[in-house]
Amino acid sequence: MQPSIFNFFLKDVGVTVFLVYLSIGDTINCLIKYKCEKLMNNQDLKNLIEKYLNGTLEASEAQQLEQWLDAAGDEHAFDAMPEAEKDAARIAGYHHLVERINKHKQPGIIRPLLRYWKAAACIACIVIAGAVFSKELLNMVAPHRLVSLQSIPGKTKKHILSDGSIVWLKGNSKLIFPASFGAGNREVTLQGEALFEIAKDPRHPFLVKCGTLTTTVLGTSFNIRETGKETQVTLLTGKIALSAPQSAPVVLYPEQQAVYAATGTAIRKQEEGTPPINDITKGTEYNMAFNDATMQQVLQRIENKFEVDIQLQDAVINSNLITADFTDQSLQHTMEMISQALNLDFSIKGKTILLKQKK
Repeated sequence: MQPSIFNFFLKDVGVTVFLVYLSIGDTINCLIKYKCEKLMNNQDLKNLIEKYLNGTLEASEAQQLEQWLDAAGDEHAFDAMPEAEKDAARIAGYHHLVERINKHKQPGIIRPLLRYWKAAACIACIVIAGAVFSKELLNMVAPHRLVSLQSIPGKTKKHILSDGSIVWLKGNSKLIFPASFGAGNREVTLQGEALFEIAKDPRHPFLVKCGTLTTTVLGTSFNIRETGKETQVTLLTGKIALSAPQSAPVVLYPEQQAVYAATGTAIRKQEEGTPPINDITKGTEYNMAFNDATMQQVLQRIENKFEVDIQLQDAVINSNLITADFTDQSLQHTMEMISQALNLDFSIKGKTILLKQKK
């Protein structure tokens, strides 16, 4: 059965929400007007969600955010919403956010109305500043769904991030990162040691948080090793900036290393004693230099590093020998260099690459 009255509208300040309950036992319609005049504005809501995601949400703020979530109704209300109205609620991590916020609830708080209408079907319509804000909310929360990657002792674990950056997580280490990077900075958190090969994106700096030390890059490769007592950062290519509380920023250039003590002292550049590059990259696919290697060997290495499948339209392509260095190059650039050198064409579709001779 469908409710006989279904209406909603926006006012200058706040949101007016009509909840319509239709009794199963009879045809009496009960219209309840729930007017959220004091509902937070878009920016306030955005700030609260960002605080929640950063773990800095205070109890009073959690209650505010909870009130907004309560306005969305419980799981049954969400399931009963028409598809057009679910846009504001169907966001990655939405239910997880609800569950986390509910932990802040004090005993005795009862969701109004829902517990007293056990025999009612509920349709909740929530208007949140129109479709524009719905899209903004989607872009804000979905990228922040965090993923945790753990490596076992003695083993290096590779992971390709959503932007194409490659991380080799060394043994007994942990990396926390967004499932998908948003419109702002690309930020990850590291515990332990990892080798990073960052996809170039000048508009979206890549930040690695390691304790209180922050490493900022635009597109480069470097190694970070955190031992609990100190953090060592070694730059392989490009340029990076290091920052920490109570310390002046430090810029590193290729083959330079800096050390930051857990006690919070200043970041120190190591003038000598930088570990050999081969030691840092051991156990990874970072080194992509070839000397008279067969085409089959080169393509196999590319497939392994970037986790793709390369298909040859012409078997004669395998007869080529390659002498080149594709280290610290993206998949796109690597295939472009091979194609230009051997007069080939290539196309990339998802995880499949087709390589063929030019006509």
